[in-house]
Amino acid sequence: MPDIAITRHFVTVGRRQVHYRRAGSGPPVVLLHMSPNWSKSLDPFTSAYAEADFTAIALDTPGYGMSDLLPIQQPEIGDFADALRETLDALGIEQCGLFGSHTGATISMEFIRRYPTRVTACVFDGYPGYTDDYRADMLKHYLPPMEPKWDGAHLVTTWHKFREQFLFSPLFRPNRANRTNAAPPSPEFVQDNILPRLMTGENYNVGYSAVFRYRGIEPIAELRVPTCFAARHGDSLMKSFNLFTNLPKNCWTQKMPRDLTAAAKKYARILKPFPAKVPASPAPRPSTIPGKLTGDFLSLPFGQVMVRRAGGSTGVPLVVLPTMPGSGDLHEKELLALGRRRPVIAIDLPGCGDSDGLAEAPSVAALASALEQIFAALSIKRADLMAWNGAALVAAEFVKKTPERVRKLVLFAPMFLPTATRLALGPAYAEPIVPRWDGGHLLQLWFALRNEQLFWPWYNESVETIRDIEPRIEPRHLMRRLVAVLKQYRNYAPVYQALFGYAIECTLPAIKTPTLVTSAEHDVFDRFARSAARQIPGALFSGGDGSTASLVASVERFLTR
Repeated sequence: MPDIAITRHFVTVGRRQVHYRRAGSGPPVVLLHMSPNWSKSLDPFTSAYAEADFTAIALDTPGYGMSDLLPIQQPEIGDFADALRETLDALGIEQCGLFGSHTGATISMEFIRRYPTRVTACVFDGYPGYTDDYRADMLKHYLPPMEPKWDGAHLVTTWHKFREQFLFSPLFRPNRANRTNAAPPSPEFVQDNILPRLMTGENYNVGYSAVFRYRGIEPIAELRVPTCFAARHGDSLMKSFNLFTNLPKNCWTQKMPRDLTAAAKKYARILKPFPAKVPASPAPRPSTIPGKLTGDFLSLPFGQVMVRRAGGSTGVPLVVLPTMPGSGDLHEKELLALGRRRPVIAIDLPGCGDSDGLAEAPSVAALASALEQIFAALSIKRADLMAWNGAALVAAEFVKKTPERVRKLVLFAPMFLPTATRLALGPAYAEPIVPRWDGGHLLQLWFALRNEQLFWPWYNESVETIRDIEPRIEPRHLMRRLVAVLKQYRNYAPVYQALFGYAIECTLPAIKTPTLVTSAEHDVFDRFARSAARQIPGALFSGGDGSTASLVASVERFLTR
């Protein structure tokens, strides 16, 4: 059987967006993940349901992954159940099968309690059935606030908190009685699974804490929907089976294999006799939300590309290429401000941020060709183009190849390094990020990003290399940058190798498009911006204080002159 294609989507639900992953065709099955995770963690189950002739729709629950938070200070499980109803309405799903893992199972329980006619059958992959004493204990000890620290200590805590739960349950009571029947997973598995925790950041416990305030045993007696309480061997929630006494006649418990693929197939078979009567509708396009970035995905031959929109629909569009490696959400303030006068479209280039990578190793030329495909998919015949740092190299190559597509060009602190400098820095500037069992690679990346503000180059800590600037090393700012890199950590070194290997000095003099080069002293490549402007015939240069207002004013003056 061919591999099941899982595609990513957004749906607009009121004033918030919900991200989900979708595969297959047929009657819908909706999948909800554990906390603080995201829909990608359910891919084995999503694939299994798609192979069983369902349309599998795995949601990022509100506040997790790429879904917006609920506008409630302390949401309860009932609020998440109501939010699920709103999401299903937005997706055009009147009835579905339901699969929930851990927190997702708790939300599913409350959903079928409130809206039983909308679910044909429900499957729990580990149901949090807790005693009152256990819930109180977890609320007191399990969910301390996550606050970014200057020394990156919060990263190691997050890493080992995830890893430790495979050794002890609960992890804050590490003794023989609480030792699990499991072993720690591989460093790569840990890295992939803590990414959504880091993305959610300081809000990681918003939905998670609701689970432990929910009296999960009480609703069981009210169940009217066929429900399977299942768990995989090695799952600490299997011990909750002892609390599931006197289940209604349409409910049952079932132990599942430890192997994820085998368990997923068995879960799919459970819902097979309970299909919804109406097949799932095609995925709707997300509608825009005034004053907010609207996410969407473009499907192209090489994969999906993340697009963020701001502003209206009239006027010359401004296409924005975020810093590489990086993601468009790093520039949220600038995008929203620029969108007050024109449509703004920010594109995570392939292999960066939330976009899939190319089949071949990244190169500036290949990324510029991909940008041509993106322009075509967006039906953009001509636009203004703005690019940060390494993405400015891609923008320059794109303009050189297709000058008719760009009306005006803005380059923010482009990587215009002298030839000898870029060739010398290339091998050492960005080492491959290789997950370690102890999480040490996270600290290595954290201090590399921090040192970029303190020394040039960052790895040469000497008096001679001190950067005499006001450094932007606030922990929350560094956290955003680190998460943007970790979304595609395997591409971190290859992307930088491609950028340092590109002879930008041969491209800039050939640009005939009206160009503005701008920068700010805190930017790591600020020292090269003025030289870059001198290389482009007729280019203007404008410095700034690094504020959003200063940058936007400079760009607006240039685009409207």
